Amino acid sequence: MVDEPTQPEQAQETPERRSSVGWRDLHLWQIQPVRDVLVGLAIVGLFLLGDATSVVTVPLLLAILLAYLFEPVIAWLETKTKFSRPAVVGGLIGAVVLVVVVPAVIGIAVGVTQFAGLLGSTGQRVGMVYESVRAPDDEQLAQKLADEAGPAWSWIRDRLLESGTQEELQPILKAARERLTEGASEMLGSTASFGADAIGGVLSVIGGVFGFAFGVFLTGFFFFFVSTGWVGVKGFARNLIPDKHEDKVIDLAGKCDEVISGFVRGRLTIAFLQGAVFSVAYFLIGVPAAFIVGPAVAILSIVPYLALVGLPVSVGLLWLEGHTGVRGQWWWVLGAPAVVYFVGQALDDYVWTPVIQGKSTNMDTPTILFATLAGGALFGVFGMLIAIPIAACVKILIVEIVWPAFKDWAEGRSEDPLPIERSGS
Repeated sequence: MVDEPTQPEQAQETPERRSSVGWRDLHLWQIQPVRDVLVGLAIVGLFLLGDATSVVTVPLLLAILLAYLFEPVIAWLETKTKFSRPAVVGGLIGAVVLVVVVPAVIGIAVGVTQFAGLLGSTGQRVGMVYESVRAPDDEQLAQKLADEAGPAWSWIRDRLLESGTQEELQPILKAARERLTEGASEMLGSTASFGADAIGGVLSVIGGVFGFAFGVFLTGFFFFFVSTGWVGVKGFARNLIPDKHEDKVIDLAGKCDEVISGFVRGRLTIAFLQGAVFSVAYFLIGVPAAFIVGPAVAILSIVPYLALVGLPVSVGLLWLEGHTGVRGQWWWVLGAPAVVYFVGQALDDYVWTPVIQGKSTNMDTPTILFATLAGGALFGVFGMLIAIPIAACVKILIVEIVWPAFKDWAEGRSEDPLPIERSGS
């Protein structure tokens, strides 16, 4: 019986044969250390590319974030209303535009007007201080300053005169007055000239409005398609998981989802509520530009207790405003912003967080603050959007994988501190 011809030796490729091939016969990406470096560079390159194309990636990330946030609402509406998923998502977009976007645009317009008024009034008061300092013996100017600007600016004028440096400070005061007045005029869109500068300013405003509108449109566009295909996206991601590690990966993904959803859904919802609370409260106690200061403090409150920054800011603005009557008294200037802060913080601690956010997300304040600042410093708005989710997942991976493996190595139960299986083991 004649033996059947064997396959050519080249066709019988085995791991042992591949390992014996000389390095000159390998491609760069077949060398494991080089492959590891290339993968790392590719990840860094993706971040740099995302930052460079932020005009598209930021709306896309916002759309993914919003789809993630609204997924429970979309699933609930789809079940209760019996409408198709695209119909539910489209209706939700329309509702958000009417309930959130339109009021937000109106609020921004009011806030910009308030802030422009604050700049203009501050510029006038700085100018009055400047005139009074130039003529320190003119009692009429001093009285006018006290009557029209308020006791805070009279106090500033007196301190400048006592310091004996009024001559050195006069150019600074004059420049500050001019810059504040110009800033107020630019924000309100009023300009004295109609030349090239005016045309450039108008074009700049139009470009900014168009860019904002285009970003909102892109976010809504991406949100619709990401939300309608969310189930498919989850299924596709699950198919990419190797069967050998599927249970472990799904368990880690579930923990990451619990932490991220608890923080993102919770803190953003709380920040939205806090924005309304602080804006109305600051308006009632007399803080100027309340609809700018309130939302800014609410954004800071995303990081727990960082809203405390708003306390000295609101006190300073209220003091400089120079109200008459009760709101001009020292105890009101100091006490009213403090009451607003502590009421807002109490609502956060004892109402919003227990009801909305639930249990602790294991995202402590230092981690959140460091991740946000680092992401913003490295990649701007793009980095801030991805910083907290990445920090949450990295922390879980360290706790669940890296630290147990390192502990086993430190206690002599393992020869390698890295939680990576060797190919030959």
